[in-house]
Amino acid sequence: MATELRKTGISVVGDVPWGTHFCYFYETTQDLLDTLVPYFMAGLKSKEFCLWIISNSEQLTVAEAEEALGQALPDLQRYLTEGSIEIVTHDEWFQSGGAFDLHRVANQFEGKLDEALARGYVGLRVNGSPAWIATEDRRQFCEFEQQLDNLFPHKRVIASCTYPLASVGAYEIFDVTRRHQFAIAKRCGEWEVIETPELKQAKAEIARLNRDLEQRVAERTRELVAANEALKSEIDERRRTEEELRERAADLAEAQRVAKIGNWILNLRTNKVTWSEELYRIFEIEKPDFDGRYESFVSRIHPDDQQRVLRTNAQTRIEASPFDIEYRIITLNGQVRFIREVGYAAQDEAGIRLFGTAQDITERKRAEDKLRRQKEILQQIFDHIPVMINFVDADGRIKLVNGEWERTLGWSLEEIQQQNLDIFVECYPDPQYRQQVLKFLAEAEGEWADFKTRVRDGHVIDTSWVIVHLSDGTSIGIGQDITERKRAEEKLKATSEQLRALSASLSSAREQEGTRIARELHDELGSALTSLKWDLEGIDKLCSEAGNQADVSKVREKTKEMIGVIDATLNAVLRISSELRPTILDDLGLLEAIEWQAQQFEARTGITCQIDSFVEKVDLSRDKATAVFRILQEALTNVLRHAHATRVNITIAEEEGEFAFEIRDNGRGITEDERTGSRSLGLIGMRERAHLVGGRIEIIGVGERGTALTLRVPIHRHVD
Repeated sequence: MATELRKTGISVVGDVPWGTHFCYFYETTQDLLDTLVPYFMAGLKSKEFCLWIISNSEQLTVAEAEEALGQALPDLQRYLTEGSIEIVTHDEWFQSGGAFDLHRVANQFEGKLDEALARGYVGLRVNGSPAWIATEDRRQFCEFEQQLDNLFPHKRVIASCTYPLASVGAYEIFDVTRRHQFAIAKRCGEWEVIETPELKQAKAEIARLNRDLEQRVAERTRELVAANEALKSEIDERRRTEEELRERAADLAEAQRVAKIGNWILNLRTNKVTWSEELYRIFEIEKPDFDGRYESFVSRIHPDDQQRVLRTNAQTRIEASPFDIEYRIITLNGQVRFIREVGYAAQDEAGIRLFGTAQDITERKRAEDKLRRQKEILQQIFDHIPVMINFVDADGRIKLVNGEWERTLGWSLEEIQQQNLDIFVECYPDPQYRQQVLKFLAEAEGEWADFKTRVRDGHVIDTSWVIVHLSDGTSIGIGQDITERKRAEEKLKATSEQLRALSASLSSAREQEGTRIARELHDELGSALTSLKWDLEGIDKLCSEAGNQADVSKVREKTKEMIGVIDATLNAVLRISSELRPTILDDLGLLEAIEWQAQQFEARTGITCQIDSFVEKVDLSRDKATAVFRILQEALTNVLRHAHATRVNITIAEEEGEFAFEIRDNGRGITEDERTGSRSLGLIGMRERAHLVGGRIEIIGVGERGTALTLRVPIHRHVD
């Protein structure tokens, strides 16, 4: 048996150890209540399970006992609800199911103790009155009391037996006292205590234990003094912790306000709701206006949602299952708000309660509605946009396609679900090219690529695709059927090649015709004019030898005028012949022709021309040399017309098997629009001339610093 002392609540008894079994003799019912009410109050406050058996021998009812105990203990109802005390009748306890059975009743006490300990109580406190047994069967009474006295000393039980003095004789008092550790009685307002030898021995043992306890207390006091400083430090730490908890509570309240979320508790026994501060703001209710009744809360719910909320709460009460529900409320100013509630049921010392949170999700709902509308719009765009779109998961499986994809490639989404990207490259016979396409599909990011795709009926079309890879490993493919465009491009390319061939033919014919005309002008007309000039010079010589000087002078003057006209005509013939086909290009070569053209340009315009040549001879074909010379002429013409330059530098070099020819001026600089515009016919012509002979032109303009034109033409090599 434990030596732990328990408070009895009876002043004359004081504290007793577990296993105490005593009796109490009383005169009036009020004496009985004055003793048992504090007795059970002490047990309840000490976390003991209390059992009060109202006997037939007592002038007392269960209702009177509850009333007397409730007057002294305001929260008695809580103890009754949680099952900390049971007040039962004589018949319920002693004669349940029939006649009194000594052993059954004793077992009941043991069972009640085991139940109390299993429920977390520290022990059992009981009161009953076996006086009725003594009056009916003295032998059975003695046996019953003896069995209880043998039972209680070894258990965590404190038991008292009450006997009315008016109905107990002297002989019974002697037997009762002998079978209890001690007896107490209250007569004429005075207490009397009768101790048994066992009790006296127990008190002596307690006295000895108290002496030992005093020694241990002294030792413990010294230890406590040493630990006091540590305790002070712990208290300071606890204060700091409490302050942090208060700050966190304030932070939590602020977080609830910002998140528009509050918590609540519904007591199912009282049907009362307790709210946090934020819920009053969400429901727009002032604290004095809310009576805490569950029905008042329900009245705020939108009529279309009330029954659904009630069913959910009822199911939670029955099944003790968690819930998550969304519903609408109507505020006092008529606004509709959306609420999300999450909660669960739990049972504690206060009974079954519902705990939960309520959050104002009106803004989220509006955002979801807006997102849903946007999604519908995007879905319409997705379904009707005239390009193919497909979504591919991380494993290369197509998960979603749009209508244009199905119409173009012929497969439906259901048919293609079990396929991967390999199906689109099976049409490529070259394994290396097939791997290149697969690599593009797996790795390309934001770059368009053209390749052929096999459609459902087996034929192949030209497509152009761009792949967008997402962070979760999925990807989006966007494609177009460019079969018709490819055909148009090929047709345009063929037409362009034909036009280029025609342009080259026309340019060659023009050059040939210019050469022929220049030769005829030079050979025939030049010869004729030269012969005529010689004849006129001969006439002038004859006139100088004639006799009539007056007539001769007139003839000679007319002859000189004719010779001047012939000289001018010869110069014009030479100029026209040079423009059609400069003979210096055929006679002396490209370098001399470039130098001659630069001199002519400088003499005619006054713009200084500087030539820097790093080659001695240029090995270009006749067509290439002609193209270079014509590009030079066009470039100088552009300098004169547009550049407002005062100087031109011409650089000639050979670089990596190419004839490199640069013309740089110090003028205003060509603009981007002038360089790339479709109206720059001169530049277009120069580029076309260069293209026809396998060359290329690069034009760079730097504002206020001039323009540089670079021509590169492959050098023709003779093979011996």
